[in-house]
Amino acid sequence: MRVWLFTCFPLFWGFLLSSVSELTDGAELSIAVEVGTAVHINASAQTKCKVCIGPTSQRFCQSSAVLRSDTLLDFSCSQPENVFTVQIIRDNVVYDIEVKELSAFQKFNRTFVWNLKPPATKTLHLNFSSAGLRQIEATDSCPDEQVYTLAVENVNVGRFCQSGGIRRVDVRSVGKLSLEVSGGRPLEQKVIVVSLGRLTNSLVNFHVVLPERSSTQDFFTPNAFPENAETMWYFTVPHTYYTDVSIRSYTVPTCLQPQNIPTMNYTWQGKGPLVKLMNVSQPSVEPGNFSLSIKNCKVSGKRPPSPDLMVHFQISAIKRSRGQCEGDLPEKQVLQIRVNKKDPKSTCVLKLDSVILDTITIASGNHFVLNSFDCNSEEVELTVNQTIECKEWRDCASARFPLTFNYEQQCIPGVLKTMIWHLHGPENSAVELQSPAGDLRYCPPEDKCNSIILLNVSHVKSGITLGQFCPKGTIQKIQIRESKIAITASAMSFNDRNLAAKPFLNYSFTKNISENYIFTVAPKIDYPTMLATPAWPSGMEASRTVSWIVNLEPQFKSSLKFRNVSQPKCKEVHTSVAVQTIRSQTTLYSTKTDSKIKDLLVPESFYLNMSNCKPSTGAFRVMMEITLQNSTNKLLAIVLSIVGVVLAIGTAVGIWCFFRKKKRNKAPPVSVYNTSENAFLPGLHGIPKALEEEDPHTYIYIDETLVYSHLLKGDPDKKEYKEATADESDLKLDYCPLNSPPLPERPARKSENLATESKALIDNDLYGYVQGQSTTSDTSKTSEEEGHYETRLCV
Repeated sequence: MRVWLFTCFPLFWGFLLSSVSELTDGAELSIAVEVGTAVHINASAQTKCKVCIGPTSQRFCQSSAVLRSDTLLDFSCSQPENVFTVQIIRDNVVYDIEVKELSAFQKFNRTFVWNLKPPATKTLHLNFSSAGLRQIEATDSCPDEQVYTLAVENVNVGRFCQSGGIRRVDVRSVGKLSLEVSGGRPLEQKVIVVSLGRLTNSLVNFHVVLPERSSTQDFFTPNAFPENAETMWYFTVPHTYYTDVSIRSYTVPTCLQPQNIPTMNYTWQGKGPLVKLMNVSQPSVEPGNFSLSIKNCKVSGKRPPSPDLMVHFQISAIKRSRGQCEGDLPEKQVLQIRVNKKDPKSTCVLKLDSVILDTITIASGNHFVLNSFDCNSEEVELTVNQTIECKEWRDCASARFPLTFNYEQQCIPGVLKTMIWHLHGPENSAVELQSPAGDLRYCPPEDKCNSIILLNVSHVKSGITLGQFCPKGTIQKIQIRESKIAITASAMSFNDRNLAAKPFLNYSFTKNISENYIFTVAPKIDYPTMLATPAWPSGMEASRTVSWIVNLEPQFKSSLKFRNVSQPKCKEVHTSVAVQTIRSQTTLYSTKTDSKIKDLLVPESFYLNMSNCKPSTGAFRVMMEITLQNSTNKLLAIVLSIVGVVLAIGTAVGIWCFFRKKKRNKAPPVSVYNTSENAFLPGLHGIPKALEEEDPHTYIYIDETLVYSHLLKGDPDKKEYKEATADESDLKLDYCPLNSPPLPERPARKSENLATESKALIDNDLYGYVQGQSTTSDTSKTSEEEGHYETRLCV
């Protein structure tokens, strides 16, 4: 079957499209070739299939053909696309490149080639679409099976796929751009904008625009990099994105001048150039646009052969949240802050003065610029070291200082995890530690401290740990015969940074002490007190001494148990353990041998002293438990004493109430004014019956205010008695002063007794004058006058 030839190009183009399927059957095709374009048809392997050019009567067949003008052709085999490849070459490109498909060759593996030849004083700019290009290795392929290749001055600059960050390529000299398309793959028609710019020194420039998403792109130096040639990359970085540069592989030639060894040269906007060797870490987490240049050196010689310069590097861009802290640590505090990233694989990045580190140290007196990227507070830990030194006694003697950390640099990221204080006191001094928030609890390494903080006390010189302590315990004071110690506060969590400003311990420097260590302990009834020798479980240092001062309340005694004891083999003297009471100075237990230490019951406050020997083998370590018990005998005596006192008071009150009640119920005793001569004793036998009805001068009681009224003159407190009326001489039964003065003593006359006293004598004694006045009674008074006198006596 033959195809008719039409001279009209549009009809030919449409017919050519309709007859492509018949090309494999030896169809005759009419190919239109643009001016300045050449179509090369070449057999890819040895084959009998030929490509035939010209009309049937004049055609000639051969294994390859070059079409520079409109031509008729066909093939002598049924499937020429498996044998031949097609190249469409365009020369002297200085204008836009239009990538167009030749449908007749769509089933062939085809290559579009554009020869680049800019003017001598200009550089050719190839602007790709917004999709851009992506560089790949020489052996790689692209997913759409369409690969761009760029060569400049016969140097293969690189291979590229579509859809990448390379938006523009600058070529300073003769070059070639090619596009390889696999057979059967449709070609996406596009336009590569070509423009001219100022001449550059580099062989080729790549302008890369990084996407606004996390990305990683590979870049390669040209193959067979020429001597003294340079390649440059310009990177445009989106806002809030940060770039990392990493070298995947490289080879460096032997340079004629070693100082010219190829390097990575970086330049950021607003910063000076940064030069990095190939074998060191490259810049990371850098914001902003930057440029990178690599320049080859002059190779020393061909023998032995020197490797070519080759660098494969990656540019990664990640959107990050940034924190920055800039400042100075006060030099007078002798402070050091270590910022540590816990997980090296974390996306968190720490950078100190443009250097990325997993651990950053900031020291007093130095200005620092610390940047953190994508760092949560939990991912970064802070360790603070502070040295506190007191050289002169006059500056620190007998003074107590708090251990705190004034966290002034709040912008430093991370959680405050550990604080270390180095205390340096005067020579031959001791350090005394106390907790301002309560007593301390000894915490062995195998136990857990159920607190937000753990304190570790150690010697600076030897590094030996004295022990670990938690808050809320029974240890009131720690004294160490050492002028330099270190205190480490490790926190489980410091979410509140203000916690660091609160004092963890109070320290002071004192004169030297007798023991190496002295602990003051006040056990509590709620729980046992655990104690251990210093440096547990390693054992005490040789020839060291330790003393515990255990203070007990009077009502308690303590059970001292030795839970874990390890005795060494001593060279000379043995270890010693002694228990002595404080008040009575009684030694309850003492041993200077390596025999087993016995448990004991201590009735009062006591000293527990231990000393180590110079061990030849083994170690001296002891763990103890102190448990409080009630002191039964003392408590019982106190209780019985209290009960006895209460019973005595109750008995006395009862007896008093009984007699008082009985006294009130009893008829009061009376004195009787008796005018007759019948004598009787008042209050003992009652009034004689002969007188009960006859004698009108019989009274129930005599009012003593009338008897002693002449003694109350001038007393202001007794004015009330002067106002008595004549009616008050009647019987009065309701008043008896409790504090009346006693009656004066009256001695009995000789040959007389009280029962036979005359009426006149009684009147004289009762109503006589005193203080030198006459005691003679007026016997002429009538019985009526005598009736006006009323007297009361209280017995």
